[in-house]
Amino acid sequence: MLESLRPRGHSSLTTLDVLATTYSPLILGGLIALTAFQKLALILRTDGGGDLLGADIPKSMMLIAGQNPYTSNPWASPYPPFLLALVGGIIRLTSGNTILTADTIGLISRNVRMTGLVADVLVALLVFVTLRARGVSGLSALVPPALFLALPSISLSPYYWFNSDVLGYPILAASVLALVVKRYFLGSVLLATATIFKIHPILAIPLVLVWLVKRRGIAKTLPIIITTVSILSFGLALPAILPGYLESVLGFNLSSGFGAGTSSFTMMNLLYAVFPSVLHFSLPTTVENQVWLAATAAFFAAALGIVWSRARELNPVDTVAIGLLVWLIPLRQIYTHYLVWAMVPLLMRGRLRQTLMLGSLLELANTMSSWSWDLPPDPLPVLATAYGFFVTSLVYFAVSATSLVFILRELDARRQAEIKLLDTSVFLARHQIPTITSA
Repeated sequence: MLESLRPRGHSSLTTLDVLATTYSPLILGGLIALTAFQKLALILRTDGGGDLLGADIPKSMMLIAGQNPYTSNPWASPYPPFLLALVGGIIRLTSGNTILTADTIGLISRNVRMTGLVADVLVALLVFVTLRARGVSGLSALVPPALFLALPSISLSPYYWFNSDVLGYPILAASVLALVVKRYFLGSVLLATATIFKIHPILAIPLVLVWLVKRRGIAKTLPIIITTVSILSFGLALPAILPGYLESVLGFNLSSGFGAGTSSFTMMNLLYAVFPSVLHFSLPTTVENQVWLAATAAFFAAALGIVWSRARELNPVDTVAIGLLVWLIPLRQIYTHYLVWAMVPLLMRGRLRQTLMLGSLLELANTMSSWSWDLPPDPLPVLATAYGFFVTSLVYFAVSATSLVFILRELDARRQAEIKLLDTSVFLARHQIPTITSA
């Protein structure tokens, strides 16, 4: 009986694939309208959370008013100036010259989040267009943008507690699309721009540059390298002349503990909370920083070796994804909106089963994190303890680690396929098949 059901299941999947290919623009358009309405209703009922109201909006308005946002309360928004300038520009565009007061901050917050809604739609469209440009069709092209639009961890959570990362995802998505369609200069410029918005793609840049050198040669890649380095220098290094910038950006990311392992979902919680509780010793902040830097350097060195030796089998989507993952896996702080940076290129890989598995893991991690913050309903209060945070950190780690395993396994499969094809070509060249010709 099971044998008879298999052909039917395969036939149904094939039919769905055909329908998804035929009606994908209509289905995606309907989903965009539905999720946009849902998010809009949420925006009108909520205020955007403390990060937006107490940090991003005030700091951005300081910047566009010509003030240094890093001089007061430097850890409130430890971001490069470009992020604050972009948010400030959105505020000026959507709210005019509105003065920040207790009565107007709700209006400003609503306008910023509505711009984020547009950014979400743009990312979904860019994911879909990238998949189609790579020759992916059917459910494999429709499900990834649908997940980005509808998965609560990506589509709803950021609107309860808005994070300005939402405004950076389209820059990253556009850069990957440009690289896929071989607009390498534009793609690299956009990737550098995404990095000076939020630093997470920082390790993807050298990997992409190495990939380009191996594929196109140093001469053709040199202008891209110069431009990319210039953007990074201008957006990340030059602001160091601003008083408080280094204390804000570096000080925040090099600080220790963050609530003794109960305010973030990183594997570094092993050092922040688990070791002190179980082994009764804690490491100095400098040692923790050295552990983090060593782990990051080790992951990056391994990734660099893979890109250098396997550039021919790698594509730009996987290269960018690897760069983001090797940065995020050992990172000292991890939240859902950080992982979404990696999810953008991962959704563009067009692997349906892998996409569904990663989406499920991300949703599980995000749900567990909400329980860790004691948000109702909270069926597992133990998750609010240091040990609970570490268990949740393991699930976040599983998202990144599983993604990396998927990419590396597929890379090995491509190499094996190329070796097999080469062996077949050599065999045919040595043993020519005789042909019968008519007299």
